[in-house]
Amino acid sequence: MKIETRKKAGEPCCTGTVVGVSGDQLTTTGDKGEKNHYTVASDAKITCQDKPGKLKDLKKGSMVSMTMCQDDKNKILAIDCD
Repeated sequence: MKIETRKKAGEPCCTGTVVGVSGDQLTTTGDKGEKNHYTVASDAKITCQDKPGKLKDLKKGSMVSMTMCQDDKNKILAIDCD
């Protein structure tokens, strides 16, 4: 995953484990097991194992790294999936 690249660029980034996807909504769990709910931007860049992907390609249990919108920390602009 490209977490370090995003941190250097100054973009907010976080990681999690996919719990579910519904429409443009992504639910993940964090390090402490807490559930987090996000809206994925319609033009979000999604990559799965370094290949272009779609939100529906994210499977339950997959680890993801997410780049968040500067103005809205619940809106995802990019997702890298392992």
